[in-house]
Amino acid sequence: MRNIFIILGTFLLFFSISKANSLTTYKVKPGDTLSEISVRQGVSWQELMEINKIDDPDKLMAGTKLLIPPKVNNRIIRDDGSVYEISEKEKDILIRLVYAEARGEGLEGQIAVAAVILNRVRSDKFPNTVWDVIHQQGQFTPIQRGTLPSSSKNTGTCTNAVDKALNGEDPTGGALFFYNPETSQAKDYWKTKPVLKRIGNHNFTL
Repeated sequence: MRNIFIILGTFLLFFSISKANSLTTYKVKPGDTLSEISVRQGVSWQELMEINKIDDPDKLMAGTKLLIPPKVNNRIIRDDGSVYEISEKEKDILIRLVYAEARGEGLEGQIAVAAVILNRVRSDKFPNTVWDVIHQQGQFTPIQRGTLPSSSKNTGTCTNAVDKALNGEDPTGGALFFYNPETSQAKDYWKTKPVLKRIGNHNFTL
């Protein structure tokens, strides 16, 4: 039993060290803003706030050492082999869509919704940019109803979810659609689609 605890303790220590080693630090200079630092470091300002426990970005003090997470991969390899780089504007609207569609879901459910959008960009069956996928006619209720948030601020864990999806996480296994079986107005149609996975309130399918 003692050996088991020793092995477990060693594993947890190794995991903690590995996680810490994946982070770098940045010393805030006079005149720096969190937004400017995020652009230079290639990460979102929301993630910087979250990982550094910053409540008010306007009170950032010179000399403060910030933890900087690894850069997010903003590139997608499409099915045809072409490389597509997501703009900050597209990432922003993706965060807002994930919030509108999955704000009541856990992190896994939010990652899954973001992954569906990115899977569509990769597929030759859909438009080949994030912006065009999101604005494709008749696809996403928040776009149709005009209920998309005007800002990606105060979107909770949705920025983290999008970053994880951009870095390759896809808990759906490649899904191209998602729907809530309890509220969907097209239940007969969805019955024809095999469910790849149920995450939270959503079914994910091809």
